[in-house]
Amino acid sequence: MKLAHLAPLLGLCILVLSWTCGCTSAPDGGGGIQDITTEPTVERIGLEEALRDLEVLDGEGLEDLTGMEIVTVSGSGVDSTGNATTWTLGVRQAENTSLMVHSQSGWSRYVWHGPLPDGRVEMEATVMPAALYQGHADEIKGLGEVTDLTLIDGVYTIRSEEDQTRSLTFDAQGTEAAA
Repeated sequence: MKLAHLAPLLGLCILVLSWTCGCTSAPDGGGGIQDITTEPTVERIGLEEALRDLEVLDGEGLEDLTGMEIVTVSGSGVDSTGNATTWTLGVRQAENTSLMVHSQSGWSRYVWHGPLPDGRVEMEATVMPAALYQGHADEIKGLGEVTDLTLIDGVYTIRSEEDQTRSLTFDAQGTEAAA
């Protein structure tokens, strides 16, 4: 056999040997294919922190809050600490209505053509959800581990995620149970 024919054969042998060794060798501690998927984490944030994030966007010029009135607040996936997976604000600004939504990806604004309540939420006078959930932990715990929360016209309504017919209402300024 000529030397010119031997070089491609030698190259093919090296390639096959490399491929075979790569396929059969195993890392220390076990071999084969290992599952590296993880469960997605559910991140929750408090309303106060979400509102601070919105103010930062305003300060950076990425969102204009001038003249914005918050008329509704809604939290989805609210846990026992008052933190939610999603916060939604119904807002009125310059005669336009929109929904401001805070989720894991941050704040987003969506044009809203539907009706919103006439009343304004005075955030400075409103008890934050964290304090509400802490102050009424025993009552709210009866609705389940995770709830939905709405604030309209000065009244918080907390609903069970599991059984939407079960709910509690509280005055948003004093957190007293509403009738």
